[in-house]
Amino acid sequence: MNGEAARFGYNSFMPINYAQVQDSLEDYTRKVKNREDQRDEVEAALWQQLEQQSENIEGIKARLDTAARIAKSLYCAKPVNETLLFHKAAGKLPSNYTLIAADGSQIAPNRHKALEYCVINVGLISAEMGSGKEPSFEIQSNLLDYDQLVTEDGFLIGEQQVSLLRDLSERQALAEFSRGKDKPILTMTDGLLDIYQRLESPEEQQKLQQEVLSLHREMETQEVITVGYIDKPGSELIGRLFDILGKSDEELARYNDKQRSIRGVSDARLFKNLLSQSGERSAIFEVFNKSRDKQAPKLTVHFFFLNIGEADAPYLARVEFPAWVSARPELVDLMHAVVYADTQVLAGHPYPYLLLRAHELAIINFAEYTDMEAMLMQKFEEEGLNVGQISHKQYGKDQVGRRSYAK
Repeated sequence: MNGEAARFGYNSFMPINYAQVQDSLEDYTRKVKNREDQRDEVEAALWQQLEQQSENIEGIKARLDTAARIAKSLYCAKPVNETLLFHKAAGKLPSNYTLIAADGSQIAPNRHKALEYCVINVGLISAEMGSGKEPSFEIQSNLLDYDQLVTEDGFLIGEQQVSLLRDLSERQALAEFSRGKDKPILTMTDGLLDIYQRLESPEEQQKLQQEVLSLHREMETQEVITVGYIDKPGSELIGRLFDILGKSDEELARYNDKQRSIRGVSDARLFKNLLSQSGERSAIFEVFNKSRDKQAPKLTVHFFFLNIGEADAPYLARVEFPAWVSARPELVDLMHAVVYADTQVLAGHPYPYLLLRAHELAIINFAEYTDMEAMLMQKFEEEGLNVGQISHKQYGKDQVGRRSYAK
């Protein structure tokens, strides 16, 4: 570091201006308090509607079907066959089952780097419970094809596109890794079960959705239960449901979710009142979504909320699974018991243990990142290809990254 930089005190990281933040705290906390008071009012009214409509499952489903014909877009929870206030404790674990988890990470292409490339890493771990076998694991590292790096407009693909490809890679890896394992088999990924992000190209969107649907159909044929686990869900699918139910046909014709009157109360906040015991699940709901492209194939997703916390401190997760599982109550009970048991392995911070292990396998650290780039550069030089120049901006960021990683 030159003398000019040292003169301005850049030999170490600058601290936060705590005094400036402190000056804003009073106004900030006052606004939080006002928002919490509003949420309490909305929650009380919403809970009252839940109690009143709990048994009216067929009436609610019929009204939602009507709403879907009138409104241009809808996104809410739809009851399946259990009352709205249904809840059930986790049952006994089977003596033998296989649980497989997958998680992914990626290096997205970056024009500031000397080389433009993308790597998708997927970590897989399988535990065949009751078999006496050690857990097996695998890491799949995919250097994305060069033709996939650039969009039709000539720009590098962004983080959203890479995330979609990573999600697809996780599901492809699970379908492959589950073959030949002892049944019953459950697979688990972190986040939503289906892929909802939009691509600019409708053709690419339909192709992606078809691939995802084909994978799930393959798993269904093999009777492999696929689970999407959402930790600390912030969704308001129940609030959206009752907002839609309260609209007239005329209001539904111009319905806009951004203008809904019932908002601010998450599903997890609402169902904490119901799921008081650790291991209890809620009723099963469908993700009712009309906003997606009608031409694109859809995976029908069901879900329930699960209390993985202590009896005096509920902590709710959302567990998503394909609709075909709901038609088999014994499979719902199996999934309920297995997912809950896996979240209880680590005391104090319940979360699916195998998902954490899959994440450890998938993560790309800074040293691996630089090794990957060095390997690519060496191959470029061997082939006589031009290696670009790193931007000065990126060089500075990398120096900070190295110092942070060393600590």
